[in-house]
Amino acid sequence: MRSLGNRLDTVLSLVRAYGPFSLLSDVGSDHAFVAISAVQSGLAAAAVASDVREGPLEHGRENAKKLGVKVDFVLSDGLDALGAYRFDCVCICGMGGELIADILRRAGEKAFCRLLLQPMTAQDDLRKYLWENGFTIESETYVSERGKPYAVLSVIHTGKETRYSYADLFLGQFRPAGEEYARYAGKALSQAKKRRIGLLSRGEDPACEDGLIAEAEAALSAYRQ
Repeated sequence: MRSLGNRLDTVLSLVRAYGPFSLLSDVGSDHAFVAISAVQSGLAAAAVASDVREGPLEHGRENAKKLGVKVDFVLSDGLDALGAYRFDCVCICGMGGELIADILRRAGEKAFCRLLLQPMTAQDDLRKYLWENGFTIESETYVSERGKPYAVLSVIHTGKETRYSYADLFLGQFRPAGEEYARYAGKALSQAKKRRIGLLSRGEDPACEDGLIAEAEAALSAYRQ
């Protein structure tokens, strides 16, 4: 199986770690590479790829046909049109954290399965939604692609709220002392410094950003030691 890039390869490694699954849902599937690879590799017995646009679905159909892999393709905004399916794993990759949170909010109990989430932006908004709505982030895997750091979240619904700090929203609660996480923390640090300048310019209290900056710097210090 060819590489799908660091982000999607990481998602597939988590599918392998938690699977095999009976039915995997690849939401916002683009070219359906996750769904196709999961079935092709025996990580899922079946898969459904969905997208809000017909173009990506057609590309996915062509890819599945070329590789001789059976995947269902459904035009859907998130999980909205997937009510007939009973999946045990949902992968949502390559979109903003706010949009992923909105998809899960609308999905209700359909999202009460293994979730593998790869937000491109607004990770803080996604973590906030998950922690306040009964979802538990069991792990975060950090990976870089084309020089940009990302987090891949493995999530389940437990019905329990998670206590968190402001810094946790941006740094996560899993902070390994490795190179990939250091890149992630470095980006969070840079963004926090910019927000702090904005707060000061408006005469607002920068205490939350100060705390985040201190924790991000501590994470970087742990990596450099």
